[in-house]
Amino acid sequence: MNYPEYSAELADLLLADQDEKKKLGEAFFHDPDKMQTLQKTTRTNAELRVNRALEILDAIGEPSISNIGLEGTQALSVLAVHTSIDNLKKLLVSFMKVYEHQRDECYFQAIPSMTDRLLILEGKPQRFGTQWMFDANKYPFLPTVEDFEHVNERRAEYQIEPLRWPKSLAIPESEQPWLKQPLSKAIIRQPTKTELADFRS
Repeated sequence: MNYPEYSAELADLLLADQDEKKKLGEAFFHDPDKMQTLQKTTRTNAELRVNRALEILDAIGEPSISNIGLEGTQALSVLAVHTSIDNLKKLLVSFMKVYEHQRDECYFQAIPSMTDRLLILEGKPQRFGTQWMFDANKYPFLPTVEDFEHVNERRAEYQIEPLRWPKSLAIPESEQPWLKQPLSKAIIRQPTKTELADFRS
């Protein structure tokens, strides 16, 4: 690995990110007032973390496994989906460049989630069905997926598990007691303007 110190720093940034996201998720379901306060702090901290990640990317040139290892590239990809549209675009482009030139050097399994997140932020249908949202009643739904019939073919290209609609493979329902409605009862639909605004925030 060319930059072990940057890989370690990215891993630390991810730990901080995940800790905040976990607290935000708990507040979303149990303490709406606390969630509003946490949202502002989390948004600010997420941007600071991603700005640092972009500085690291500038220093190393590309997010390849040779540069920052698998752990570093995974951390960078998760940080990417918790940032602004512009920063997400920059990070997705950098991953795609590595993927197109040296596939084995890329943590390409992250490209679908980064792509879908960007598409939803832009108000477009997702391509891989990796992103879920919640309605006003906190029921989960899958934002519209382009050409849904062939979604698993696209997922297979990036070696991510097939989407066995309507059940998600990400987390078994038995481990999701906090959901007000199980994912198996979720529907596919376009998010409302309010839901998109909440997603962007």
